[in-house]
Amino acid sequence: MNHRSLRTHLTLAFAVMAIVPVLILGTIQVQQINKLTQEYNKTQEHATKRLADAVETYVYYYRNAVDTLATTISASGPGFRDRAGLTRKIQSVKNNLPGFSRLYVTDENGAIKALSPDAESGHAQTLPIGTDFSSREYWKKVKLTLQPAISVPMHGSEGGSVPFVAIAAPVYSESRAFEGVVIGILDMNQIARLVTQYDYGPGAYPAVLGPAGRVIYHPRSELVQSIADLSGEPAVQAASSFKEGMDKFASEANGQKELVSFKTIDSLGWTVWVGRSYAAVQEAFFASLKSTFLLLLLTLGLTVLLGSYLAKRLNRTIHSLVRYTQTLAADRYTVPSEPLSSSGAPYEMHYLATQFAQMAEQIHDNRQALLELNSELEQRVEERTLSLQQQHATLAAVLESYSDGIVLIDVNQQVVLANRRMAELFGFDGKELLSLTEEELLSRIARKMPQPAEDFARMGRKPNPDGKFTLLRSPGDERVVQLASFQVTDGGKEFGRGYVFRDMTKEHEIDTLKNDLISLASHEFKTPITSIKGSVETLLRKHAGWDEEFKQELLEGIHEDIGRIQELIDEWLDISKIEAGALSIHPAPVRVRSVVEGAWQRLPHTLSADAQLHLDLDEELPLLYADKRRMEQIFINLFTNAIRYNESKPHIRVTAEQDGSNVRILVKDNGIGIPEAHLPHIFDRFYRVDVSSSRRTGGTGLGLAICKGIIDAHGGSIKVRSTEGAGTTMIVSVPSYYGQTEEDHEEA
Repeated sequence: MNHRSLRTHLTLAFAVMAIVPVLILGTIQVQQINKLTQEYNKTQEHATKRLADAVETYVYYYRNAVDTLATTISASGPGFRDRAGLTRKIQSVKNNLPGFSRLYVTDENGAIKALSPDAESGHAQTLPIGTDFSSREYWKKVKLTLQPAISVPMHGSEGGSVPFVAIAAPVYSESRAFEGVVIGILDMNQIARLVTQYDYGPGAYPAVLGPAGRVIYHPRSELVQSIADLSGEPAVQAASSFKEGMDKFASEANGQKELVSFKTIDSLGWTVWVGRSYAAVQEAFFASLKSTFLLLLLTLGLTVLLGSYLAKRLNRTIHSLVRYTQTLAADRYTVPSEPLSSSGAPYEMHYLATQFAQMAEQIHDNRQALLELNSELEQRVEERTLSLQQQHATLAAVLESYSDGIVLIDVNQQVVLANRRMAELFGFDGKELLSLTEEELLSRIARKMPQPAEDFARMGRKPNPDGKFTLLRSPGDERVVQLASFQVTDGGKEFGRGYVFRDMTKEHEIDTLKNDLISLASHEFKTPITSIKGSVETLLRKHAGWDEEFKQELLEGIHEDIGRIQELIDEWLDISKIEAGALSIHPAPVRVRSVVEGAWQRLPHTLSADAQLHLDLDEELPLLYADKRRMEQIFINLFTNAIRYNESKPHIRVTAEQDGSNVRILVKDNGIGIPEAHLPHIFDRFYRVDVSSSRRTGGTGLGLAICKGIIDAHGGSIKVRSTEGAGTTMIVSVPSYYGQTEEDHEEA
């Protein structure tokens, strides 16, 4: 890196001291000019908007006048529609609205019926009665749409020798049939007076263009007279795209760059703009820059001369000090043979040189002592660093291998350490954890709980917080977590606090299943055993003379209760086999209809008596490759649920369709349905949607879990769709049997 001399630095310092005020003043001047320019631009934009509003108001005022005149004529009786009556009406409008140069009334074929001024007024350019306007585009448009129309700027006999804009409105007969057109010719001179009456600022000019960029008003009269097409002007093209704005454009018509503000009158399709020469706009700005630059050059020259003179007086002593410093830097310490300060140097420089020589001697002595001490310290630091690294590696390995989530909080309530299990348990990003405070960490954990837990976020304020809570990691994935805390201390000094989060989900599930099993056994066995005991005690009465019919009824009841106990035992055996992966099946080709009908026939008559089963099965369906008895067990369970959980007359509909290599069977009922929150859990063991209804209708909560186990053993699947209050559809997908048709396998 190149360093400048003191002389150069002083010269530059003086130059900067002089240049900065000049630059500040120049900047202020430029900002003022720029602000003034912006104010001119805003004034120009406001003038453009005001011009657009004035033109639109003017044209619509005259359009309403023509429309009103047409309406008046349409409402007049036949006696007022002759030439004299029409002439009086339009002459009255012409006298009150000088903006019209001419007014005409044509018949339904476009021939003039009345006009103002007419031939009797002595006007030299008046058209004769009967002149045909039917070829005019605006006349055709009014006849076609029966709506008022405004023409584009044009030349024509109705306007005389000057360009004009025509406003036309339809006239109706008493029967509301088209009877002619009222035509008003706008006086372009009146439009010019309207446009030029506003102040647009120095050097600015207005312009008004009709549709397709045709000139209505422009300061250059030849463009107005020729109705010049300015659609190629950049400002006109910009107006067609942006409707309103302001920018710099190169004007082909005026042969110069202009700052143009434009606005499109959407209702007319006209465009107005206000433009001024861009060179004039920039002239004051560049003049200010030029004067500032010249002043800057003059100031720079003077300060260079002054700075060079002052620096020369100090330069000799500084050079001596520099040379001596270079000697010391090269580790060649020597005592100066002559004074470092030159004669004529200021007192401060002389004192600085003397003190510098003394300081160099002290530094040399201290340097030797520091080298010896530094060597000893480096050895100690290296040994201590190695020891700390080993301790840290051991601690990190222990924390990362720990099965519980651990997080450490310092005395500033900031997370300083968290192991991998902590991030996995709560779904946090490991790096993000280290940026959280204690309260933020607990708040994020609280938001993952199923129920709001505002107190949990403030748990860090307690001395030794602990407890158990439920964590909802994702829909359907709930975890039970045990929280414990400990203080981090060493020799009585507190360094912070630690939290241990242990996943207790498995233990919680085991406790829940144990409680469910005990509750189920105490309820489901107690009812039939109590019934059996009562029936047996009745039959054992020695002196009771029971008739045979009553005895048979009691014995049948005992038989049913024993069957119920047998069903419970079979269900538990099945679920045990499923859990152990030992459920055996004996698949064979079987028809869907045979399975469904067999399951329905095996239902108890008391259960199926009031239910209605509707089968909609295609005879061309492939055979199932399944264990018929197990499949009937599935459908018996589905039919039983459809009937029990139904508050009206049960109606069950069974349909089936081929789904690739499987047959998909749908069992739809009209029952009470299943709430959406319970759908992910209905295939879990002991899970019942509504305990009260389960108690009322009976059930162990194992039926659907067994169904799923049987289907999984077949390599199929079972799903559910349900709307609460509208019924449930169970979807059973079973592998089909390939290579044989239904005719090849008839079943008993």
